[in-house]
Amino acid sequence: MTRGLKGLLSVMVFLGVWEFVSRSKLIDPLLLPPPSSLLFRARVLLERGDLLGHVGASLFRVLLGFIMAIVVSFPLGLLLGLYPKVADYFDPFLQLFRPLAPPAWIPLAILWFGIGDRAAIFIIFIGTVFSMLLGIMGATRRVNKELVKVGLTLGADQRKAVFYIVIPFIMPFVFTQLRIGLALAWMCVVASEMVAVERGIGFMMMEARNLFRTEDVLLGMAIVGALGYGLDLLIRQIEHKALKWTKGLMVHELFGGNRSL
Repeated sequence: MTRGLKGLLSVMVFLGVWEFVSRSKLIDPLLLPPPSSLLFRARVLLERGDLLGHVGASLFRVLLGFIMAIVVSFPLGLLLGLYPKVADYFDPFLQLFRPLAPPAWIPLAILWFGIGDRAAIFIIFIGTVFSMLLGIMGATRRVNKELVKVGLTLGADQRKAVFYIVIPFIMPFVFTQLRIGLALAWMCVVASEMVAVERGIGFMMMEARNLFRTEDVLLGMAIVGALGYGLDLLIRQIEHKALKWTKGLMVHELFGGNRSL
């Protein structure tokens, strides 16, 4: 059985158990509606045109905030990783802002940008940029210095060493940070939409909570999970095509084992 079929089987079993538990009233259906109720509710919202509007608004905010975080974190992480003395000047700020949870920025975002997209996008950006920045900076510092020395010895200047040695070396780590950052972006958008916007999946879930529509709350959670999973698969496909040179890499080169990946 392939990996995909195993995953599909586990999902089907989970949904079947959930349906049975809810339908048999082992758990109050008002608190945990069955998956079939969620599908019916999704169809109703689609016919009304509400669901696509909420999904589109959230997807727009996530992608824009996430792309902004990439644009800032990649070059800055590369710079700070290559020049530790420069990083020393930034370290107090990174350590000060990194522990702040994204919801802590919501009041300030509303004061700065008001209610709307800009506040939500800012929260997504600020909630993802520090994690990716530190990850890329750490990956850059782990570059094999001997490879860089060999490149310089063979005639490469610093710019070529960065583009042809350092960046290819850190790209597997960068894609890992992108996947982590994307997950954080979805967490941030739900939190921000609960208070800072008038449309989006988080707004739909908060409105449903106030009206005790459990189906809408669970439906919003399912949509966020499905969109996050789909975008994660997209990043993995891009990684697979962009980093074909990593195929066949031996485990012992990294961890001292004897088997190929």
